[in-house]
This record gives sequence, structure tokens and C-alpha cells, in this order.
Amino acid sequence: MLLPGSTIKIVAVLIMVLTVAAGLWYVTALRADLAISEQNRARLQEGVAAQQALLAQMRVDISQIQAINQDLRSENLRQQAEVQSLTQRFGQTARGEVRDFGALAAERPDAIQRAVNRGTANAMRCLEIASGSPLTDAEKNATTLSEINRECPTLANPRYRAAARQ
Repeated sequence: MLLPGSTIKIVAVLIMVLTVAAGLWYVTALRADLAISEQNRARLQEGVAAQQALLAQMRVDISQIQAINQDLRSENLRQQAEVQSLTQRFGQTARGEVRDFGALAAERPDAIQRAVNRGTANAMRCLEIASGSPLTDAEKNATTLSEINRECPTLANPRYRAAARQ
């Protein structure tokens, strides 16, 4: 039989052993939790980096879209000005005087027919160019008023400058 003092010692030793075992078990669990947390942190960092890259690409895309939209607006305004210019051609002379195109056509039908046919051919060529047809060498090199396509000189004749015709 064990003496009461030795029983206390055994219980004290058992408590210490159990405390050390519980501490080791707790530390092992903490290390496992820490490893899982590290993996989660690494995944989150990868996710954040991917999101930041996506946001940066979106900013680049947005700026490109805005630049393209501005170019389209500018081109639209230029084309509207050309349409207005074409509309005014029938109602006034080259010197800016008001004219009655119908009366002029009745007086000189052959001349008007040639002018309308030439204008129609030029307008059709403008549509071809706007649809992607390449410019001819003559169109690329036209610099004088007599060489240009008068219906769309900025589109058909890139070297022609309106100031040069004055």
C-alpha cells in the first residue's frame, strides 16, 4: 500500500505529466491552425493581387474606350460639317450667292447633268472609301482643287488642304 505522502507525489507527477501533454497537444493544434491561416493568407494575397491587376487593366481599357469615343465624336462632327457643306452646295454658288438650282437646271440641262453625274460618281467613291476601299495613288497625291474629290476631300485626298485652294 502506498503511503499518503507518496500518493500525493504520484498525483502531483500525474498532474504535471497531464499538464505537459495538454500543453503539447494545445501547441500542436495552434501550429496546425497557424499553417491553415498562412495558407488562407497566401490565397487572399493572390486574390488581392489578381483583383488589383484586373482593376489596372480595366482602367487602361476605360481610358482607351474614352479616347476612341472622343475620336469618334470628332469624326462625327467633321462628317456633319461635310454633310452641311454638301447641303449648301445646291442652294448657293461658289461665291456664296443664292441660286435657284431648278431654274439653272432648266436653262442648262447638259451642264447640270454632267455636274450631277460627276458629283454622284465622287459621292459613290466617298462611300467606297468610307467602307474600307484603299485610296488610289491619284487620290493620295491630289493637292490642288482640280485634282480632288470635291464631295469628301478630307476623306479622299489626305494631302489636300482647304487653305491651299483659296
